[in-house]
Amino acid sequence: MNTAHPLQSGLLAAAIATLFVAALPATALACGEGQFNTGKGLAYQGYLAPRPATVLIYSAPDSTMSHADRDALYAGLKKAGHTLTIVSDADALTDALRGHHYDVVIAAIGSMATVDAATASATDRPHLLPVVARSAGDLPDVREHYKAFLVDGASLGQYLKSINTMMASAKS
Repeated sequence: MNTAHPLQSGLLAAAIATLFVAALPATALACGEGQFNTGKGLAYQGYLAPRPATVLIYSAPDSTMSHADRDALYAGLKKAGHTLTIVSDADALTDALRGHHYDVVIAAIGSMATVDAATASATDRPHLLPVVARSAGDLPDVREHYKAFLVDGASLGQYLKSINTMMASAKS
């Protein structure tokens, strides 16, 4: 009767397992890692503003944007948590500023004199965020007068970052 010692059969099993593992490809995935890798290419699509703002947009500040792009920008700002009011003429601007407090007013740089005059009497003045034409030669002057500004064609991310920077400076 040829009986193997239990230790010998354990060592034999360990040796076979070691050979089996060594023969596996080096890219073996651990449990759950395959699922993690499948989502690797997905981009995060949402953004929630850490400091939601009430934003007044005066007279389509970026003339280079199509209506569809402008609507997408406004939808993105709303989706991030900002409250938007959009006005198109000086009288509506004055009425909006008189009836409500806004944290940020966005307007084309050429309209900033009108916005400045309309906000001059406000006790709690909003931050002004001008949109400057890319070809404008007055960028140094804009940098002197405003905390932040946007260049026409700015992305939703650039709008969100500028608004967040202004809101952060207001809380400091």
